[in-house]
Amino acid sequence: MISSAYSYYISQYGWKSNSKYDTHTKNQLKNSYGRVLKTNSQTPTYKVDFSVAAQKYAIDLKEHARQLCYIAKDLSDDKSGEMTFKKSASSSNPEAVSAEFIGDSSSDCEPLEISVSQLATHQVNTGNFLQPNQKLLKPGTYSFDLNINNLTYEFEFNVSEDENNDDVENKIARLINRSNIGLNCEVKTDSLENKGLVITSDATGISGIHSTIFSIKSDNSELINTLGMDRVSSYPYNAIFSVNGSEQYSPSNEFMLNKTFSVKLKQTTDEPVTLSLSTDDNSIADSIDELISGYNGLVNVTESDNNKIFEGNDRLKLEFSRIASKYRTTLNNNGLKVEDDGSVSVDRQTVIESAHNGTIDNIFNELNNFKAALMKKAEDISTNPMNYVNNKIVAYKNPKYAFNDPYNLSAYSGMMFNDYC
Repeated sequence: MISSAYSYYISQYGWKSNSKYDTHTKNQLKNSYGRVLKTNSQTPTYKVDFSVAAQKYAIDLKEHARQLCYIAKDLSDDKSGEMTFKKSASSSNPEAVSAEFIGDSSSDCEPLEISVSQLATHQVNTGNFLQPNQKLLKPGTYSFDLNINNLTYEFEFNVSEDENNDDVENKIARLINRSNIGLNCEVKTDSLENKGLVITSDATGISGIHSTIFSIKSDNSELINTLGMDRVSSYPYNAIFSVNGSEQYSPSNEFMLNKTFSVKLKQTTDEPVTLSLSTDDNSIADSIDELISGYNGLVNVTESDNNKIFEGNDRLKLEFSRIASKYRTTLNNNGLKVEDDGSVSVDRQTVIESAHNGTIDNIFNELNNFKAALMKKAEDISTNPMNYVNNKIVAYKNPKYAFNDPYNLSAYSGMMFNDYC
């Protein structure tokens, strides 16, 4: 059972990157453990459905429930738990410096002023421009070493009697490009129709004592002297910029700043560029879109034809329908339509208009309550998704003396809790 469960999990969800909510403090782990014990003490003893379909159903429920929990937490204030809309980064001169907000929705920061005096640049090697129809290299085997990122790659190729300069240069360009080592090689033509190799690094800037990103050497002086591809025509430089008057350096024009902004430098500046946070109409709509998308993903699991065989599926659909129905009127009047199956569709334009004219505040409390109800339900599902498969009750718990059954939930624990808290 465990083998098939993990095989399905890896194939369907193994590609997902870890969330910041996948790390936990001692108190959070203790709370998770407490929820499992409480569920364990209150749940009857079942004869668990071990079918492959039940395993897949449980995994789908848990994964979508976890995703909804993460979305709800991301839209919650860390202290109060109240709903917060996503913030967006704004730049006073996006043509020179653009930024994306990567911090928490509840976080805040003072505006930053950035001045850019130099952009990070690539290294460029430009070879000799040769007449394409000439045959300057004698037939034979040639090789050269290319050093990049403290690794040396050896390239070897043959030159036949019928190959001219153009053929040789294109052959070398293909060798370098197909190697995928962080370089781009082109055969360019000058104003006299002569052709030469131009090799450009994907990376920018420098690190340590090295003044270059890559270097080319060969024991065959004829190859190097003829093609000239070892000649650096443009050296790499680091970006030089200041943040609130403090000068900083970066080997790349894209970097994180204060764990709040993902910054991209595009041009040098004469005047400082101001980066700040704002909650605009689109970011409010994005937040609502994200919450509803997570909720609908969980509802869609229950709508799958493969899962209608489980007795608990109809019960779960009813629970979703009750949550949505409770807030139906308020949500429907503000661009969030509750469908008959319990899912919710979003009229983005109506939401943006509500945010723009201020009426979004009318549904803020209801939306916060809706989010809290979804989060509570998602946490319950995540703790015990096996509760919704075809489990046959073997023995009920004594309502007066509830106690923990060490075997209850053990199948689920062995299948899932090796990886989840």
